[in-house]
Amino acid sequence: MNTYEKIRVAIGKVVDTGAHFNAAKATETIAKKLGLSESMIQYTHIELRNFVYEPELKKIPFNERVLFLPHCARNSKKCKATSNGEGFECKHCGACDIDKAKKFADKLGYKKVFIVPGGSMIKKLLLKYNPKAAIGVCCFDEALLSFEMLKKTNIIPQVALLLRAGCKDTMINIPLLEEKLSLIDENLIEVK
Repeated sequence: MNTYEKIRVAIGKVVDTGAHFNAAKATETIAKKLGLSESMIQYTHIELRNFVYEPELKKIPFNERVLFLPHCARNSKKCKATSNGEGFECKHCGACDIDKAKKFADKLGYKKVFIVPGGSMIKKLLLKYNPKAAIGVCCFDEALLSFEMLKKTNIIPQVALLLRAGCKDTMINIPLLEEKLSLIDENLIEVK
């Protein structure tokens, strides 16, 4: 079992005990138990919050969800994307993982996929498209801001942290993102 899987199991156990404390305190408890590094502590904090929202997310059809991808994941030297007033439009050049993430969400039938610079544009797009759920790929700080912003709405959040953060040439955790995008109650999947 890898570190990410151990964190998820530990989160399930903490939540299952009916522990009545906040996400930061729960994260601290799990981190001490597993002896985690700072980046793994951040991952644990976000996964704990994801865990809380996951049952509600599974009840929302794909076509009522939006995906926000960070513009910082573009390859700064090779990217062909153009700005379109709602972030960037991927030109499918294959220079980064944005193309793969977008194609996966589109295949599932997501309402919209956005490549955005950050918070203020996300607020505008959420108001315009009014999704029932929003999945975001971002760094830890942006994830915390996103969870706080969505607390005041009826939009169900889910976050996939970047594998490599920074403000340029970041890296999307594609397996984790595909897992988050695919979360759904089996009763909502159409039989084909």
